[in-house]
Amino acid sequence: MQKKLINTFFTAMVMVVMFFSYSHASTSVTLDGIANAGYWADDLKSTYLYVKDLADDSYYFQWRYGVNPDPLPWSNLDELVADLNTKNFNWWLESGGDPFTSPANPIWTSIFLEKGLYDIRLAPDSSAYNLAAYWGTDSWNNYVQIWADYDDSFNFGEGSYIANSASDSLNFYRTNVDGMTISLKENTNLHFFINDWNSVDNEGSVKLNVSVVPEPGQVLLFISGALPLAASYNRKRVWSMLKRYTRTE
Repeated sequence: MQKKLINTFFTAMVMVVMFFSYSHASTSVTLDGIANAGYWADDLKSTYLYVKDLADDSYYFQWRYGVNPDPLPWSNLDELVADLNTKNFNWWLESGGDPFTSPANPIWTSIFLEKGLYDIRLAPDSSAYNLAAYWGTDSWNNYVQIWADYDDSFNFGEGSYIANSASDSLNFYRTNVDGMTISLKENTNLHFFINDWNSVDNEGSVKLNVSVVPEPGQVLLFISGALPLAASYNRKRVWSMLKRYTRTE
C-alpha cells in the first residue's frame, strides 16, 4: 500500500514538472555588446555618436540617426580614432547602438510579456561582453537594464561589477544573480539594453532566458487535479494486472 502511494505521488509530481516545463517555456533575449548598448539617460530609440572636447566639456561633434540628415563622416571606429588623433585636443566618445553598420536599428531589444512574476537567468549558451575591447582592456560584464512601457525598471546584476575575463563574469552572475525575479504590474513591452556610455568600443554579447513563475494557487490547483488522475491511472494498472493473474490461474 505504501509503495502504491509513493508511486502515485511520484507520478503526480512528474506530471506537474512536465506540465509547467512545457506550458511555461522560456523566452530568450540576446543583446549585442555594441548594437544594444547605450546610456540609460539618453534616447535609446535610435543610434547616436557624440565626440566631446574634454578641455571645456563641450561637444565637438553630435550625430543621431533620423535627426541629422547627413551620414557619418567616418565608416568605422578605426577611421574615427585616426581622424580625432589629428585634431590636437583631448576627446571623449559617447555613443549608443551601432552607428557605423546598423544605424537604423533601435538600441534596446524588446519582448511583450503579460502581467505576472518572471524569473530571469543567463542562458546556458550565453557569453559576456567587454566594455573596452577596442582599447585592449578586459572589462567584462553581463549586466542588463530592463525597462517596462508603463514606466518601471529592473536590473539584472550589477553595473559596477567588472571581471577580468568572460568566464569570471559568467561564473559571478550564475552564482549571484541567476534566478532573480521581476513582477510586472501590467501587460507590457519589456525593453532590454546594456547600460554603457560608449557602445562602439565593445565586443561580445549576453543572452537571457525569461520564464514566467506560476502563482502558488496555479500549482496547487494543478496538483489537486493531477493526484486523482495519477491515482486512477495506478488503480487501472493494478486492476489490469489482477485480471491477467486470475486468467492464468
